[in-house]
Amino acid sequence: MLSAKAPGKLILSGEHSVVYGAPAIALAVNHFVTASYTPSDSDTLIITSAALGRDSRTLGQLETFVAHIDQRFERFLSGELAVQDVLTTPHDLLYYAVLQSDRLGAGNITINSEIPTGAGMGSSAAVIASLLQLFESSSSMQKDAVEQQVFFQKVKYCERLQHGRGSAIDAAAVTYGGTLKVEDGKVMPLPIMLGEGWYYFHTGTPCCSTGETVSAVREQFASQVDLWEQFADVTHCFEQYINQPSELLAVIRSNHRLLQKIGVVPLSVSQLIERIEALGGAAKICGAGAHRGEGAGQVLVYFPEQNTELLSAQLGIQLTPLQQQLRGAHRA
Repeated sequence: MLSAKAPGKLILSGEHSVVYGAPAIALAVNHFVTASYTPSDSDTLIITSAALGRDSRTLGQLETFVAHIDQRFERFLSGELAVQDVLTTPHDLLYYAVLQSDRLGAGNITINSEIPTGAGMGSSAAVIASLLQLFESSSSMQKDAVEQQVFFQKVKYCERLQHGRGSAIDAAAVTYGGTLKVEDGKVMPLPIMLGEGWYYFHTGTPCCSTGETVSAVREQFASQVDLWEQFADVTHCFEQYINQPSELLAVIRSNHRLLQKIGVVPLSVSQLIERIEALGGAAKICGAGAHRGEGAGQVLVYFPEQNTELLSAQLGIQLTPLQQQLRGAHRA
């Protein structure tokens, strides 16, 4: 049996703006997707996901599957299909990922995830990366820079089916691990270890996908160059002031205001972040958020020199301390 795993991620700064060439900073977190594969003598590939259930397809059915999905994605690019309609079943993305390998045969694939879906933690990218890693000849620690780049591009290529014209940030984080900056598609590892005072909490799964929200923002704000330059300035300041709490609080608050401006922070989430700010902290969504509905996935919270349990009680939410994961997708 083969087994592989990939971490989730959280965006520290630069969500949405990274799509328009601005920098973004993200880190891999200590929650994983694990995929395992057992070959069989049948003519069928079975994929079982704890989140999606069981699906089986014969190798004959899968012969033209990748080409079929690629055609549907081209229809999205031409405006004929919405991004959420490129994949016709939830399992399509899983089959597409494993079919990128020429080492795949019939058998059983099982996927288990500690990462909530639709929460801004890169669950789709982590699933893709774990599946791709199953059939790689080397694990992440054995790959050289060129091999890592090729693997990253594979994850990004598959993920486009889910997020459309999204960024490379999720694919980069689950591939490389650690903390990194993505700008104009280039990945730069950062020697940053976050100190105390970092937390996150889940506001609920958005009613719209990341791809839908990215498309909605693009439609309304894509041409506003000044706006994306403001996002870029915030990310540069985040990197500059990472070890200066008072300045960093102001930077995160500014980031939150910009995310409100593009309409991806639901009112209930904004009200909760307002309470956090009133107590002396700072917070922002750390994913795509949502352009409609109440849930916005994960919210990043910075509260230096505070007690987690006391803060959770005061806010009526469960704050989870942020733990970095230094290793990207790898064999388990």
